[in-house]
Amino acid sequence: MDTKALNIPPHIKKEIDDFAAEVERLNRGEVQEEDFKRFRLQQGIYGQRQNDEQMVRTKLPQGRLTADQLECLAGFADKYSNGILHVTTRQDIQFHFVKIQDVPEGMRVLAENGLTTREACGNTVRNVTACHKAGTCPGEPFNVAPYGRAITDYLLRHALTQNLPRKFKISLGGCSGCGLAPIHDIGLNAQVRNENGQEVRGFRVLIGGGLGSYPHAAEPLTDFLPADQLLRACEALVAVFDKHGDKRNRNKARFKFVLDKLGIEKTRELYETEFAALARKTFPAIPIPEDTLPALPAYETDASHDAEAGFKNWVARNTEAQRQEGFHNIQIKLTLGDLNSEQARGLAGIAAGYGGGEIVNTVNQNMMIPWVKADAFGAIFGRLKDMGLHRAGTEELSDITCCPGSETCNLGITASRGLARELGQQLENTDSTELDQVSIKASGCPNSCGQHHIASIGFHGGAKKVNGILTPHYEIFLGGRISEDKAVFGTPVVKVPARNGPQVMHRILQNYKDEKQKGESFGEFFDRKGKAHFRQMLDPFRNLPGIEESPESYIDFGGKEAFSLDDRGQGECAGAVTDMIQDHLADADRAHFQAKLSIEKQAVAEAVNHSRRAGVAAARALLVTEGMDFDDDTECLQKFKSLIVDMEIVPEKFATLIDSFTETPAQPSPEQAQGWIEDTGALIDACRAVYDKLNTDKSLRIRVAADEIPPVQTTQRPRLDLLGVKCPFNYVKTKLKLETMASGSVLEVLIDDGEPAENVPRSIQNDGHKLLSLEKTNGHYTMVVEKA
Repeated sequence: MDTKALNIPPHIKKEIDDFAAEVERLNRGEVQEEDFKRFRLQQGIYGQRQNDEQMVRTKLPQGRLTADQLECLAGFADKYSNGILHVTTRQDIQFHFVKIQDVPEGMRVLAENGLTTREACGNTVRNVTACHKAGTCPGEPFNVAPYGRAITDYLLRHALTQNLPRKFKISLGGCSGCGLAPIHDIGLNAQVRNENGQEVRGFRVLIGGGLGSYPHAAEPLTDFLPADQLLRACEALVAVFDKHGDKRNRNKARFKFVLDKLGIEKTRELYETEFAALARKTFPAIPIPEDTLPALPAYETDASHDAEAGFKNWVARNTEAQRQEGFHNIQIKLTLGDLNSEQARGLAGIAAGYGGGEIVNTVNQNMMIPWVKADAFGAIFGRLKDMGLHRAGTEELSDITCCPGSETCNLGITASRGLARELGQQLENTDSTELDQVSIKASGCPNSCGQHHIASIGFHGGAKKVNGILTPHYEIFLGGRISEDKAVFGTPVVKVPARNGPQVMHRILQNYKDEKQKGESFGEFFDRKGKAHFRQMLDPFRNLPGIEESPESYIDFGGKEAFSLDDRGQGECAGAVTDMIQDHLADADRAHFQAKLSIEKQAVAEAVNHSRRAGVAAARALLVTEGMDFDDDTECLQKFKSLIVDMEIVPEKFATLIDSFTETPAQPSPEQAQGWIEDTGALIDACRAVYDKLNTDKSLRIRVAADEIPPVQTTQRPRLDLLGVKCPFNYVKTKLKLETMASGSVLEVLIDDGEPAENVPRSIQNDGHKLLSLEKTNGHYTMVVEKA
């Protein structure tokens, strides 16, 4: 009998057995994919863009693992994946191209080595991150890693965290910003106070931060939370989120939206109520290990590289003295966060043979080996060189962070890894003198998994037509940066074709080198020069030569075929949707008329305000067809530009108008106001023309012609889970799903009791589809429809 298997705790063994049983149910067709989805997400298993392929994410508290555990992960990569281990920005390691039937066995292998995938995905508390140098950093008040581990252990499998409104992220830092506190739901920064002659450990607490398409900087909850109250405070904050997060609207479900809606004072009041309610609860003590030095193994030194320029450069840029005298951290630079299984085994061997047997993943998608003596540098460098992992310069200019992008992610628009690879290769041979404090990050969509909002130069993927051809693009964000207390999010400057991304990067960097003042950071340089300077400088890069002249310019990095987007499902609730669009267009007309009256009265500022209201209302009208409704005007305009204008559903000329709505001059001239009024009127007319076409076509599919939509053929009845989706968007999503299906196909839809159950079936029948059944189960309705 396998003795390792005997060491798996019973509750974890049951979890794995339950998962294996659910996989078997899925294979037998006894459970729908949608029902299985939440179950697998809770276990850290994501569906990939490719059919029948899974991404498996391990949950590594604070990114720390032993040499033996890294060996285990290398074996997992070989047996179940494609031989690649990918380090994430949450210090996890994930694997792609895993077959679902292999997952239960793989989970057992991980559990035998003290590893889990549990709650690495889904609507729960994600991996708790911490500064990778915690415990060794010379500037830290104290080691935050044990506190991070305590939070992880306490909240993992906690009843409160199993069905949160959305994901919830916690980080800990100790000094200059490695913890990234301002972009977390809970950001904890180590502090020490002197009370009655004794040092008391604690944390400054920030809450409500996050990136995504709507970045939000965290706000201070308290300047000092005693460390012995940490678990109680975390549970109280998660409880506030669980009770007040919007579980019915996924797009507004993060904790940052609770903070926006209620404000910091009301949120603090709710937290204090929850905190007080936990007064009688006993929380586990947080074990703090003694600050001892590891016993290092015997090893042979190697001086053969001492004279090499590459070795000297590596020592200067990839090693750092620890606070423990005589010991060093060794930084391993990974390309795109990837390493293969043999490289992983090699690093495990280095950690075990020259250090304390520990490896730490970083939030910048690299690895670190602590507890190394200087006399081991030569031997370690030689082994890294043999593995191809000896490149110098972690957390510097060419060390680019990116997300998986369209290679594997269902939400990816562009191949961000392809762009990051190209940028990194070009920068390897670039003189980076005075540039290494500049950071570059790329995301394949607006959701900011690549953290583009906090980069000096950020790229986020999108699509736009150039010369009539759909082409991968990147929105360029400039001036982002973050400290332990404050985040400055990058400013969107210009949208350029993906193939022009490297030229844009070089132009920005050269401009910075040529015109920066002494000691001026890139963020300060951007603030001084302003958005208009960069937009004018980068404007020529918005264009491409004709496709006949340069067909490769229209293909994404790493791609070989014409760029395309999988069709995005949309929806409508017949009359209600029509009413919403008409109401928004009517609001636009009224605001436009008020603008004209204002300019007649010489009330210029008032005219500009009314014009902007008219433009926002027109944008909201067409965004209804995307199942979107925004309270925030700026977010509404940004989505309208990327989904409607850039796709040339309305003429591209309106992009300038949309940009101007976000940059209203302090004192507009009458001529500017008159121009706005005329352009806004034209925009309203264009939106109305699109709406009229939708009515003629009896479809909401405005970005793909009906004859371009391939019918979806499937042997399993598809299911659409619309529980929590409000009217009329539940109908919109049902109608659009049906538009992708072949005539005679059957769709099962879950809808809420009340208005949805009354209106959606009737609207679907009015469209000509056949309602096969409508049954109430467990407080909601299951509607079965046959496509006309």
